[in-house]
Amino acid sequence: MSTPALVTAGSTRNPIDAMRHIAAFSSGRTGVRVAQILEERGAEVHLLGSPEAVLRAGDSLSTETFISTRDLMARMKDWLLAHPTGWVIHSAAVGDYEAVPERGKIASGQDALTIQLQAAPKIINHLKGWAPDSKLVGFKAAGPETNAEQLVAACRELGFRCRANWIFGNVLGSIESTATLVDRFGAESFSNREAAFQVLAAHVMA
Repeated sequence: MSTPALVTAGSTRNPIDAMRHIAAFSSGRTGVRVAQILEERGAEVHLLGSPEAVLRAGDSLSTETFISTRDLMARMKDWLLAHPTGWVIHSAAVGDYEAVPERGKIASGQDALTIQLQAAPKIINHLKGWAPDSKLVGFKAAGPETNAEQLVAACRELGFRCRANWIFGNVLGSIESTATLVDRFGAESFSNREAAFQVLAAHVMA
């Protein structure tokens, strides 16, 4: 039986009004590449991606599009309830904050505009609660000043909090040279991001 794997990719778009949203800078390339490698290795992959990520995936993968943080959360819960022992590779850049969106369009031309934000749900903290026997890979993007030791510590803290099997960490601004895989036993750093993806996929398929 093939390994069921849900891969999230890209950025959420949390609405401000009928035409504006808050989003992170994320193309979805990481999630799409991991999904492709897993499919090549024989996994039953479903990519849950932003519109840009789904376009990058092409036609070979099973795909589904998400929009907001809450939309992504609902779709992930549905998949986990249907695949309670599957793998979740959660690489999407999920919005930490959301507005109470205006139903119409906020008038343009104002000299200043204040938007009140509130915390959005932390999806990764809920995954094991929905499916305790599932397996989880989380992703941690650390700030540009983070050193290697701090990156591992941040990954390990996230892993303990969300009960992940693995955390894939990197430092913003140098993602190609700081790819790091962390579990409860240790950490492995890679100078080549593609090599890190291949090792991660091997762990998932083991």
